[in-house]
Amino acid sequence: MGKRFYCDFCDRSFADRGLNRKNHFKGLQHQRMKKQHYDNFRDAASILAEDSSKTPCKRFFMGSCDYGDGCKFSHMTPEKRQFLQQQVTNDKEEKERRLMLEGSEPTLEEWLEKRNKKLRKDNPSENRPDIHYELPPFLMHVPNLPPSLLPPTAEELINKPHCEWG
Repeated sequence: MGKRFYCDFCDRSFADRGLNRKNHFKGLQHQRMKKQHYDNFRDAASILAEDSSKTPCKRFFMGSCDYGDGCKFSHMTPEKRQFLQQQVTNDKEEKERRLMLEGSEPTLEEWLEKRNKKLRKDNPSENRPDIHYELPPFLMHVPNLPPSLLPPTAEELINKPHCEWG
């Protein structure tokens, strides 16, 4: 019988040959089903933005649009539009509330100062003005360590430009 390929998007299987799979992925039905699947995970703001550029579908509101989700016109009912707008408003308010609670992101200097205060509070006998990094004992005698294993200096940390990850 041979191997069979099962497409999760389309809920169908066929002989697993390169040409069959390639033709299936190029097919209109597969592309529609894939788009429909990923549309389920979009946020309300992007759905509203896309739908606001479309005109209402006359056939859908009369009760018989043959194109369904593939229609180039909007199938958004006023109730669903209002629900999505409310959801967008709630998301914005939640984001603003979180920002107010967290405050702005601290700079490196503020973070280091806060950490130094905490270390001084935890160890009152040690009054360290700066953080001191040391190599572990087993690396002390290894020549030509790569830069990633060398401890940073305080100047390097302070003069480092702010960068965002992700």
